[in-house]
Amino acid sequence: MLKKTLVTLVAVILCVAMLVGCSAPAAEPSTEASTEASTEASTEASTEASSDAEPAGDFTPAADIEIPAGKTPLSMPVDQVSEKPLKIATIMVQNNPFGAAVLVGQNWAKEVLADRNCTVDCQSVEDFDPQKWTSIIENDIAAGYDAICYFGISEALQPVTDKGVDAGILMYAFNTEPGENSKRQAYYGQDGTYGGQECGKKLEELMGGEGKYAIITGDFSVLGHELRRKGAHEILDANDKLEMVAEVENNDKAEEAYTQTVNILTANPDLKGLYVTAGGPSGAAKALVDQGKADQVMLVCHDVLAETAPYIADGTIKGCIDQDPFNQGAQPVIDAFNQLVAGQGPKEEINWYKGVMATPDNVKELFPELF
Repeated sequence: MLKKTLVTLVAVILCVAMLVGCSAPAAEPSTEASTEASTEASTEASTEASSDAEPAGDFTPAADIEIPAGKTPLSMPVDQVSEKPLKIATIMVQNNPFGAAVLVGQNWAKEVLADRNCTVDCQSVEDFDPQKWTSIIENDIAAGYDAICYFGISEALQPVTDKGVDAGILMYAFNTEPGENSKRQAYYGQDGTYGGQECGKKLEELMGGEGKYAIITGDFSVLGHELRRKGAHEILDANDKLEMVAEVENNDKAEEAYTQTVNILTANPDLKGLYVTAGGPSGAAKALVDQGKADQVMLVCHDVLAETAPYIADGTIKGCIDQDPFNQGAQPVIDAFNQLVAGQGPKEEINWYKGVMATPDNVKELFPELF
């Protein structure tokens, strides 16, 4: 009986031990389940974090880009980010208010392309010395810029322009052709001959078709200035009742235009007309006011800027043709980006800006941002 009881007790103990051994592993989570849970949590956290970050290639769509007051961009950037970093150089002379107005357009283009993986370097040259211009463009070619947008100045830039094109760089000129037979792929600006002709017509009209007049040009070596001067002569020389008494340079500077105007008036107190082909017309206008000749001398010039607008409004400047400096600065840069990124370059190889003739009667309506 005792033996039977002992056997039964041992059997019970063995059963309890087996039950405990089988249930122990189930009480702890398996390694596989733990890894699965950890991965799920990590993925969820990663997704949550990425939803707060800006998506790669984020940029401001063209439709949402802020446009400066009073400006109408002729080109807008494609809604695309460049796959590789792009570098565009844009070069302008900075010795007069027109250069500053072009820089406004260049800086705007720089801002709108910044989030499209494109760097725009706005460079300046102090004057029209062809050697300085050739040097800065040579440096940009060596630096590997994808596009160079630049004031063409004259035929002196044709060799370096062609060198840039041969190196695979987009060479977009504005305002003046860098040689009329250069390889440049695009040009932006007003036809200099047309601008000069329009000013010649306006001057002849204001002078009543007779009397003495003078021309102050910027630089005889600058192609754009020469085209305007010669364009005006095509109109004025056809009228034998008009007499030119002086033709001088002012190096695009208002202070020199002032001095030249005073000198011309001293030698010709009966002067009836004055045409300033390039920069510095505000200096000529001030000289007319200071000499008490604002009503007698019909002053015609180029570029409606902050410096010239007051003189147009008060009637000192009788006619001023605009050539859209904002777009001369912005459009070549935007078009170069569009060509490089999407193959959508300029609409035309030559992009003419017709411009408008501002007068005391319409200047505030045409250019309200300047008043």
